Amino acid sequence: MPDSTLASATVRPRSFRRLWIFLLALFGIGLVVVNGAAYLAARSMTHYVENAGRLHVHVPMTAWDKTRFFLGTLALPRPVNHLTPGDRRLEYETLRFPGAHHLNLEAWRIPGEEGQPVVLLFPGYCGSRDSLLGYAREFHALGYETWLVDFHGVGGSQGNTTTLGWDEADDVAAAGQEAARLRPGAPQLFFGTSLGAAAVLRAEHLHTIDAAALILESPYDRLVTTVGHRFSALGIPAFPLADLLAFWGGEQLGFNAFAMNPVDYARDVRCPTLLFEGGKDSRVGVPNARAIAQALGSHGTFELLAGQGHAFYLNRVPDEWRKSVHSFLAANLGPLR
Repeated sequence: MPDSTLASATVRPRSFRRLWIFLLALFGIGLVVVNGAAYLAARSMTHYVENAGRLHVHVPMTAWDKTRFFLGTLALPRPVNHLTPGDRRLEYETLRFPGAHHLNLEAWRIPGEEGQPVVLLFPGYCGSRDSLLGYAREFHALGYETWLVDFHGVGGSQGNTTTLGWDEADDVAAAGQEAARLRPGAPQLFFGTSLGAAAVLRAEHLHTIDAAALILESPYDRLVTTVGHRFSALGIPAFPLADLLAFWGGEQLGFNAFAMNPVDYARDVRCPTLLFEGGKDSRVGVPNARAIAQALGSHGTFELLAGQGHAFYLNRVPDEWRKSVHSFLAANLGPLR
């Protein structure tokens, strides 16, 4: 074999080897960058920041907003309460008791009539208990004792993180236990909106609450799914970022995000449950809500509100909401006043 041919044959494998090394290095760098971005984004979505002002994110997000999000510099303001029941002419007292990880929770207790149930209300993601004052007034008008509870990390409660429903289920249980201590024997109705509804379902699954009934507005079916929906709404590809974000969020806060699946928890519900969902809810989606309704089986009553978005249906369609809720309560918790 001529020397030139031999040299050419020797160079060719070396060239391929260098190409493969370059591609593998590029792939490795890509993995580090993508996981690093997901890690920082997960921290942005699960850690609240004091005095961060108000967060205004345009949909679709600007390139600058997306960059800040994945650099972990898009601060999530810690939710605060701007109103109290007193602003709605409701008498109340402020209670404090330990919740998840022994963090003190804060709740407003609005008195009800003797012999009537206690209703415990829980807010959604990035929300505090003052967002539920309209609901409190509705239940108070029925004579129910009404509790508005801040999850750990928001409002008047301790902490600055959210596990998107996982540890919040322990807060739900703690509130139920405190209500049972102060009103022994009173039936308990648990109401949750969005993340709050997911947390209630998890508490019911863990058998840490003794619920007479549940009212749920727009609980997500799986944590990974709802994170993916939010990415899609912001014009960001859901896969694989939603899975990576769920993984890193769970790693940071010590929970299994892939097991945070209210659709599975719904199979363990053994009390009457009223489930609301909006026909145009892009954060949950009608098929996913139907899956939860199916999992509830004979214990569930599913109300699909055509043309409505995500949660807060008392504010959106008050007449429809009242009709459904009053009928449900009369059938399952006794005559209404």
